[in-house]
Amino acid sequence: MKNIFAPHYYDISKIMHSNQLEGLELADFTRRFFAFFIDLFVLIVTLYTIGTILDYFGLINFSLKIGISNEKVINSIPVIDNNAHIDVPEYLKIIFKLLIPVLYFGLITCFTNGYTLGKRIFRIRIVSTNHRHLTLWHSIERSLGYYASSLEFGFGFLQYFIDYNRRTVHDRIAETIVIKVKKNRKTNKTTCKEEREIQSI
Repeated sequence: MKNIFAPHYYDISKIMHSNQLEGLELADFTRRFFAFFIDLFVLIVTLYTIGTILDYFGLINFSLKIGISNEKVINSIPVIDNNAHIDVPEYLKIIFKLLIPVLYFGLITCFTNGYTLGKRIFRIRIVSTNHRHLTLWHSIERSLGYYASSLEFGFGFLQYFIDYNRRTVHDRIAETIVIKVKKNRKTNKTTCKEEREIQSI
């Protein structure tokens, strides 16, 4: 375990890594928007599925059912009573719903080193300006930053157009940028300049 009271010395490795990112093409807003839209759709489906399964088997009522208003349809759905129903406090439901997006974006971007399903489709990638690989903490921190970007009617997202390096609020919080990933037509594999530069550090 590191001694927090021991002398610390200035480390230029982060600056060197940041310098290696210079000249990389940044992702445009359209790609980022549609990539986020796809991830958001997958997230809603996942959240709805989990909640519906738990509610269907009488485990936990998360109130995630989406507008089935036909009484005949509702009555035709079999009800399972296993005496295991748990009434969850409302604040725990809110925490659960807020936690799933953080885990989705955080874990996926950490284990794929900057990709989500939407970003993979649109060939863009999250890159840390300080580290070769996105750590779990940075990924979670960036995921939490989405809530900060959503404040003030989404002004945090619109700061993309203001920031010189096309960073939103959650990018600045986690010290990341989003870059384009170029595709090699001959090999049909993703091989890009930024990959070589990042790995060479």
